[in-house]
Amino acid sequence: MEEVCADCGFDQSTTPPREVATALPPLALAISDSLRILTDDELRRRPASTVWSPLEYLGHLRESMAFHRWLIERALTEDNPVVAMVDPDESVALASYNDTEREMLIGQFDRRIQRLGDALISLDSDAAGRTLALGDRQISVALVARSAWHECHHHLGDIRRTVSRAPSP
Repeated sequence: MEEVCADCGFDQSTTPPREVATALPPLALAISDSLRILTDDELRRRPASTVWSPLEYLGHLRESMAFHRWLIERALTEDNPVVAMVDPDESVALASYNDTEREMLIGQFDRRIQRLGDALISLDSDAAGRTLALGDRQISVALVARSAWHECHHHLGDIRRTVSRAPSP
């Protein structure tokens, strides 16, 4: 059973993957637009030592969209694969996103959103119900799709909170 996110209020627990595929591109555009209006300092500044910069959030989302697509591909090609959990803080730290060029990351993020959407749009109900074990939790392909959507929704809010100049949706 899915829960409503206590931080951002996200709850799309009944949304099928095909609808997630159509929701992702406008959300990706809102993320890109929010980043493009920032100065270089705002883009790379962490508001606190434990809070990522807007550019680090983008890098994380770029990784996350590829990871979600990979999870779906594994579940569709293997019977109940087991996948280890990833530590996003460690991954972001190792990637040094604050040293990366904004437009390059935006382009990579956009391409990964497109590829994920392409994978989701073709899923029928049997494929959406396939499962995998992520850490110690059994999840469906449909939940993986909604998790990707939640990641984008949640981190758009995080990006906007890091600076007061980000545009409203």
